[in-house]
Amino acid sequence: MADPVVVVGAESSISSLSQSQVRQIFNGQLRSVSGVSVKPLDLPGSNGTRELFYQQAMGKSAEQMKSYWARMIFTGRGMPPREVSSEREMGMLLGSDPGFIGYLDEARVPSGLKVVYRP
Repeated sequence: MADPVVVVGAESSISSLSQSQVRQIFNGQLRSVSGVSVKPLDLPGSNGTRELFYQQAMGKSAEQMKSYWARMIFTGRGMPPREVSSEREMGMLLGSDPGFIGYLDEARVPSGLKVVYRP
């Protein structure tokens, strides 16, 4: 397994992101980048890339993020990223809407997507 990278569709005007921006997007604090409304996507909980992504990019485990989102939902301060069913669905959604942002194993990034952040 390679490292996870943050990706967007080729049509997106986002060209690169800082670690701070990635953290803010995936914890619900940043809703737009460069005038683009961003909609984060999450891989299924059983996917190993998800755990690696949260460890490297967020500095937390997937379990800690689950707990974070439980608190945010309970207090009405946010909703977690939309969870997709597979890496294939992640790739299809990213390519279909320039607002979607997600992460994939670097070795599995399909053509038509661009990498905007490497942990």
